[in-house]
Amino acid sequence: MATKNRTELKEYFETGKRPTQEEFENLIDSNLNIEEDKASLADAQNDQVDNKYLTPQTGKQTVLAFAPVKKVNNVSPDSNGNVSITNVTGSASTITGSISKSQVTGLENDLNGKQATLVSGTNIKTINGQPIIGVGDLPIAGSSPIKLIAVPSFDFTLSNSNSPQNAFPSGCNQFSLSANKTYFFKGKYLISNGTMSHTTAISWVLSLGLNISTMEYVARIFSSSLNGTSTTSTQIQISGPTSKVLNAASTAQTTTIEFEGVLRCTSAGILTPRLTFSQAPGDSNLIKVGSFIEFTEIGSNSIQTVGAVS
Repeated sequence: MATKNRTELKEYFETGKRPTQEEFENLIDSNLNIEEDKASLADAQNDQVDNKYLTPQTGKQTVLAFAPVKKVNNVSPDSNGNVSITNVTGSASTITGSISKSQVTGLENDLNGKQATLVSGTNIKTINGQPIIGVGDLPIAGSSPIKLIAVPSFDFTLSNSNSPQNAFPSGCNQFSLSANKTYFFKGKYLISNGTMSHTTAISWVLSLGLNISTMEYVARIFSSSLNGTSTTSTQIQISGPTSKVLNAASTAQTTTIEFEGVLRCTSAGILTPRLTFSQAPGDSNLIKVGSFIEFTEIGSNSIQTVGAVS
């Protein structure tokens, strides 16, 4: 018995030939037999076997054995290869390809139900007409007023000259005033200077577009010897930021200036306090610790009352 190819088998049955028993056996052995030639699972997984046929069941078992179906969160795919995942935690280090929102069950409806992009003044309320999106603080009516305060923490050396000069040191000598606002302001200069006879003038410098519609205040100046009692005092009502001499020439070693008033701005900018001596005072010339300036914003530049006033 032997297996033969089709050409050899056909020769057994040529016209006039009578096949022998052995040739019939070769014919039978050369064809698959449904019962005897079916591959077992062992045969299917043996790559040396090349004369067995596979049934679908054996084929599936072989595929599962060599390429098992992976599970996701211990869930096997359904008949269509899909896996339903719930309660997923953690994160993926890399994701390739793309997934549309419609491909994820329920995601599109969830996204469509989310709140719209927030836009100040459209679906977010403003405060006093100002948007709440951004950085910084917003002034709110009824809250504590906005204050600008400078209190030098050291004795500040002034120039020994008769040129206009800043009254406070750098870092606390420029006050940023807002547009269309009204301010209370007050302050005190504690000055220690030489004994050369001189007058003292107060002024304010406007910069970066600041425009002041009205500035009315009262200044008081008094002088004395070091740690002495004042013997002269002068008070003067001043209009505007321009320089105003406050006293007659004096040789006193200490001078104190106090001021208080109201100003109204129409545009924002910087206000800088200045002093001018009629001549160089001589000796040490200082703004002493304890000096201060304070601006308190009370409302718009046309405000007349705050609170229950009629």
